[in-house]
Amino acid sequence: MSQLKRPKSNLTKIGELIPIVKKDLGLDQQLKINALREVWPLVTSFDIAKNSQPGYFDKESNLVIRVKNGVLATELSMQKTAILERLREATRNTDIKFRDIRFINR
Repeated sequence: MSQLKRPKSNLTKIGELIPIVKKDLGLDQQLKINALREVWPLVTSFDIAKNSQPGYFDKESNLVIRVKNGVLATELSMQKTAILERLREATRNTDIKFRDIRFINR
């Protein structure tokens, strides 16, 4: 009795589809923002984190931080180099990459 060979399927494996769907829906970026929101209080402080949080990545791959008032935005801008260094250290072993950070009053 000979074994019948099954014809190759034209179906795509679900494991190959997941990254494509995540990208198409923007889930990949949102997951990265959520991870950054988790480390934000550790990178800044819990007091600062109550009034600011990572919001999104802009078209130039900058991480945009939403800040509740202009005074805090100015304060964070003055600490930008240190914050950027701590954020890069916190995301060193991840696939979270960004060019720079900027602060917007929201």
